[in-house]
This record gives sequence, C-alpha cells and structure tokens, in this order.
Amino acid sequence: MYRVAHISDPHISRQYYREHIKSFKMLLRSIVEAGVDHIVISGDIVSTGNEDDFYLAREIFAKLDLLHSERLTVVPGNHDIFGGPHRAVDVLSFPQHIRSVDYRKNMKLFLQAFAETFSGVRHLSTQSVFPFLKQAGPFNIFGLNSIPPWSLRRNILGTNGCIDEPQATALQTVIDTGGEQERVNVVLLHHHFHELVKEDVVSSDFWRKVEARTMKLRKRRKLIRLFNELKIRYVLHGHIHVNETYEREGILFANGAGAVCDDPVRFLKYNVLEYNDGFCAMRICQLPIPYQESTVKMALQRFRKPLHLPEYALHLAE
Repeated sequence: MYRVAHISDPHISRQYYREHIKSFKMLLRSIVEAGVDHIVISGDIVSTGNEDDFYLAREIFAKLDLLHSERLTVVPGNHDIFGGPHRAVDVLSFPQHIRSVDYRKNMKLFLQAFAETFSGVRHLSTQSVFPFLKQAGPFNIFGLNSIPPWSLRRNILGTNGCIDEPQATALQTVIDTGGEQERVNVVLLHHHFHELVKEDVVSSDFWRKVEARTMKLRKRRKLIRLFNELKIRYVLHGHIHVNETYEREGILFANGAGAVCDDPVRFLKYNVLEYNDGFCAMRICQLPIPYQESTVKMALQRFRKPLHLPEYALHLAE
C-alpha cells in the first residue's frame, strides 16, 4: 500500500491567523503518525506571502522531517503570491495594493522557501519550473501553477486562475509518462473546476456571486480534455474552503481546502489517495479534533528572525 495525503489552504500567518498554526501542526503531526508515505499541498500555504510566514512554514515542515522531495510536494496558491485582504478595512485598499505586487519576485520566494521539495523533479518546460513531474511511489504527480499575474480585466483581485499556454503546450508534449511500469497520473494545482450553475446566477447570496466571478479557473473544459488525453485519474486542488470530491468527465477531483479552517465540518481533515495492489481509492479522513476558529488579530510583535533560503536554480522566463 502507498498513501498520499492531500491538504490545501492552511493560510498560516503569525500576523493574522495564529490559530491556523496550531491546527496545521496538529494536522501534519496526525498525518505523519498515520504513516502516510507522501504529502501534497495545493497552495495557500501562507496567507500573506511574506518572508516571516514562509520561514514559519519551513520550520514546521523541518521539525516533522517533511522538507524533502520524497515526502512533500507543493504548488503555489494566490495567497502565496499576492497575499490578500485579511481585515474589513483591507477590502477597499487591496485592489490598489495588488497592482504593486512583484509577481516574479514572490514566485521566486515561494520556490526558494520550499526548494528541497523540487529536488529531482522533471521539468517539462524550459521556460518555467511549472509544469513539473514527480514520481511518488506508484503515482506520477504533475505540478501546475494556476496563479496568473495580475490583470485588470481577468485577474483584478489575484484570485482567478488559468494554466498558461507554455504549461499547456508542455503537457501536450508528454507522451509516455510512466515508462515501462504502469503508473497513476495525478494533477496538483490550486484552482477548482466547479462550473457556474444556473441557480448560482440568480442566487441572492452576494458572496456566492462574487466568488463565482473572481475565483474561477479559465478554460476549465479545455483543460479537462487535455487531462483526459494524458490519462489523468485524479486532480487535487484547493481554493474554495471545503473538503469534497466530485467527478468531471471520468476524472475524480478532490478539494482539500477545508483542512484547517472555514469548512462547515469544523474538524481537522485531509484527503487520502490510497494505492493497494493495483487499485486506487480516494477518501476524506476526518480527525476527532476541532480546528481552531479563524480570527483576524494583529500580533503584538512581528516575527523578525532572518529567513535563510536554499539556492534553487530557477527556470523562469525573463
């Protein structure tokens, strides 16, 4: 048996969400104690995108001996790159703030913060770190970056997603991903694949309408067709804070974003992808441990320990 644990959107932050830190530590410790072979995190590891929180995440992983490519795979979420509004007063200022975010600089910070997890991966493009292919037990894990740069028309809040043409082209060139051994193909990215249904359009729920327009993944159907050509069996993602599984055109999707916060089921949880004697199964594992309720509080003193990151050979296009 080989087991992969999937979590997403822990949103750890010393400055705003200190309660997430405790929940995240308890969840990871439980996963490790359960003997899971590999952990994947589909973005929004931190909530602010600053060095203090990346250092904290590294520290948590290192103490549990997870900061290795054989044990951990990560991809970025929008909060890892752009941060986000955390207080009511931030909602009005964030659209202006996001224009000044240095996308390339913050992406580089993310890659350096978790450099060890990219060791030994196969980069499918010469232009970018993404997409990459990592073999973990019987699984091929395709890591994608669904976070596009800021755009006034298409990504004004930094929360919409897309897989750009270089990544899609790189995936199309993959013909034989498994070699001589039959392997299970899995995609890891941040954004969800929910379709906007009719009742959502006429819903009186204001935030549901906002979410549908500002947290969507562009060209979902085209991407699903590409995934089917690549014989992808599972897509693991986050972004909308709930744990759930659903199917689209023969592919099983798993959302892990309710792991430590906001999910209506107020317990720590993670998704488990199990392989046993040629058979695969996906399930949600709920722990008998309530997660710490989210509050937005300013820390009295910001964490100022210097962040020392390993060197990582970036393949970002100029």
